[in-house]
Amino acid sequence: MDTPFLTIAEAAEKTGRSASTIRRLIQSIAEDDKHQDRTALQPNPKQVAAFKKKGENFTWKIKEDIITRNFGSAPVEEKKKKAEPAADIFSILQNELSLKNAQIEKQWEVIHALNDRLREGNMLMGSLQKRLSLPEPQSPSPDVVEASTVEPSKDAVMSASKSTKKRGIFGWMRG
Repeated sequence: MDTPFLTIAEAAEKTGRSASTIRRLIQSIAEDDKHQDRTALQPNPKQVAAFKKKGENFTWKIKEDIITRNFGSAPVEEKKKKAEPAADIFSILQNELSLKNAQIEKQWEVIHALNDRLREGNMLMGSLQKRLSLPEPQSPSPDVVEASTVEPSKDAVMSASKSTKKRGIFGWMRG
């Protein structure tokens, strides 16, 4: 009975091993042209030499019985768990929603507490500003001296006229 040849990917799927493990087995057999299992590999040594000479890529194939002898068949895997029933998913989502609601509730409590502290701080600042504010200005005093009763001294008049002459037009800029 002749067993079929498998590609590396097919052999990996059949045995449950990685493709690199299958390649290592093939390379160990292909390195020795007189290996007892060399006839179980395709292409044969002459074809491999021709491909390499041309620089072409080729696909290794190995007989199924060599693979099963070295690695056995893939362990029978239990079918992957089917998607959970809708009721379980619904309960999971409901639990997550209640958890998120609780987190939001706590955040609102923190925000309200911070708003209260801010309001208290504003009230304290307002009362402090009232305490430190300047008193309201009082109305001008009734003791006003009229200009006609006070005469400037002659020295004051002379010094004022001299200072305006010395300054000139732009004297105000010099200070």
